[in-house]
Amino acid sequence: MKIIISPKYKQLTEFIYSIPEIFSNQGELLYNARNTIKVFQANGFTINVKSFKKPIFINRLIYSFIRKSKAERSFANAFEVQHRGISTPDPIAYIEIYNKGLISRSFYISIQENVEGTMKEIYKREDNSCKELIQAFTMFTAELHKKGIFHKDYSPGNILFKNTLGGYRFYLVDLNRMSFKKINILDSCKSFSRLRADDDTLNYIGEEYSKIRKYDEKFCQQLIQLYNRRFWKRHLERHPESKYEFNQKQMA
Repeated sequence: MKIIISPKYKQLTEFIYSIPEIFSNQGELLYNARNTIKVFQANGFTINVKSFKKPIFINRLIYSFIRKSKAERSFANAFEVQHRGISTPDPIAYIEIYNKGLISRSFYISIQENVEGTMKEIYKREDNSCKELIQAFTMFTAELHKKGIFHKDYSPGNILFKNTLGGYRFYLVDLNRMSFKKINILDSCKSFSRLRADDDTLNYIGEEYSKIRKYDEKFCQQLIQLYNRRFWKRHLERHPESKYEFNQKQMA
C-alpha cells in the first residue's frame, strides 16, 4: 500500500490509513456509479473520499509501471491548480493498494467544500439568476484558460460553485484528466461542449468569452455551437434513452 499525505494534514494520518478498511461500511454516500464518493468526519474536518473503480487489467499494468494512477494525478493536479490561482477542494492525500505487484484500488482524499451546487444548477434556475451564473461561469472559464489549465472533462457536474459577498466562486473537481499548456481558440471553445444549453445561451457565452480572450465574437460563437452540437449528438447516439432530457431543437 502506498499512502502520500499533504504535510498540512499530518494530523489525519491515522484516519487516512484506516480508509481502505472502513470505506465500504462507513461514511455518508454522495455518489455511486463508475466511482464511489463518500464523506467522513474526522478530527474536526469534513473529508471527501473518492474510491476509483478497479482498473481493467491493461490499465493496472499501465498505472503500475508507466503512468500515474488517477488518484495520484488528482492529488498532483490539485496542487498545480491551486498554484495557478484556481480553487479546488484542498488536497489531503491519496492511497494506492497493490495486489501481486499491480494496482488494484486507489483513493483520492480532499476537504469537502460547503457549496451551493454544481453548474448543473443552471438548468433549474430562472432567467435572471441563470444569466448571472452563466456570465460568472464564462469569466471563470476564461480565467482558467488564461492560466493554462485545460480540464479534459469540463462537464457541469465537475464545476462547483457558491455565492459569496464578492460574487460567485467556482471550484474544479475530478482532476485526474487535465493538461497545463497554452490554450488556443479550438480548445477554448471545445470546453463548452458538455454544457446543455440552447442556442441563445451558447451565443451569449461566446459573446462574453470572446471579449475576455480577445477572439472574434462570431467565430467563437460558431465554434462553441459546433462543438456543443457534436458532443450531444454523439452522446444521444450512445445513450438514446436520455433523449427526453434534452431540447431536441438544439440537437437537430
